[in-house]
Amino acid sequence: MRMYEDHLMLLSPPEIIRTEIARYKKASAKLIGDYQSMNSPAHISIQHKERQKPFTTDRSIEFLETELTSLPPVLLHIDGFGNFPYLHGKFTTYANIRSTPAVDDWFNQLKKKLKIKKALTPHITITRNIPEKDFNKLWPHLRHKKLVEPFWINALTVVKRDTFDPYAKWEFFKAFEFKNQQGFIGTENIEGGRIEMVGQDQTSLFETI
Repeated sequence: MRMYEDHLMLLSPPEIIRTEIARYKKASAKLIGDYQSMNSPAHISIQHKERQKPFTTDRSIEFLETELTSLPPVLLHIDGFGNFPYLHGKFTTYANIRSTPAVDDWFNQLKKKLKIKKALTPHITITRNIPEKDFNKLWPHLRHKKLVEPFWINALTVVKRDTFDPYAKWEFFKAFEFKNQQGFIGTENIEGGRIEMVGQDQTSLFETI
């Protein structure tokens, strides 16, 4: 039996989005070489809890179901790319999630239900913690990309792994569906749909492919 587990709460986009993000990860790897998060499936991280006692945490997560099912599904849009600078010259690049008043309110509701107090910038990581020299090589290829993709999020997923096993992989634990059908959040943008379809000009993505 595991003494402690790490838990990650995340939003998992549909397969078409995961495939598109994987293409950008592959293109990035061909340009700068292998990097952290290269093989990580596309997701929006919401909350990471480390060193949780399995019995206590499993029960507390179950209690969240009533709270989370009261949320409606949300329509999100990938809207271009951004980056986070870190200490020691490290950078993370990501697919940006479009901010609207309705979407921001939905994420604030989610944070409240999960008792998250820190700021949350919804995003889908492309490259995590890469050196500045690699960032400077990659970012010019991402900064002007006009990728815009809409997708629905219908559930919060929880994955877990052994805290003290350095080779432990994340494994599925629980999914909480958003079942409130009275208010679909983000539908004010649905008529616009895809502002830019993935077309022939994105087949190669970067010149290195």
